[in-house]
Amino acid sequence: RVRGYAAAAERTFSISSGINAEYGACGGIDGIVCIFDLATGKLLHTLEGHAMPIRSLTFSPDSQLLTTCSDDKSIKIYDVQHANLIGTLSGHGSYVLCVDFCPDNTHFATSSSDRRVKVWDAGMRKAVHTFTDHTDQVWGVAYNDNGSKLVSVSDDKQVIVYDCPI
Repeated sequence: RVRGYAAAAERTFSISSGINAEYGACGGIDGIVCIFDLATGKLLHTLEGHAMPIRSLTFSPDSQLLTTCSDDKSIKIYDVQHANLIGTLSGHGSYVLCVDFCPDNTHFATSSSDRRVKVWDAGMRKAVHTFTDHTDQVWGVAYNDNGSKLVSVSDDKQVIVYDCPI
């Protein structure tokens, strides 16, 4: 064990670290996000905003943004350095279960219990594409290293690889 951290969130559900490993973040059942300095272990910010558990969170590749998703059907985008909420996005019809940022630093993808995978433009803060191939809730979504492919996994027992539309 190198270092331990005390999370302010109740029952932590999700964790992420920035690409440059400067920051770490965790999200809890209470909808609270904690951002840590990984070098010092210091809690930098406690962010409120979600009304239900945070299922997943991810830093943008440049570690400037933190994107979270929740059972409250929303996606939130935070400015990491200033701890400001800069956007709340909606568009899924049920729990949003996973979020992943594209290596291009301009898009991210989400998956949901509504059986959909959505690609979002981070700057415009809107969905730009929706995949509807799954027949059950979609638990995970992830980009490949160069952002040309997106993969999802669902309770329908399928793993689907998509060519990224953006």
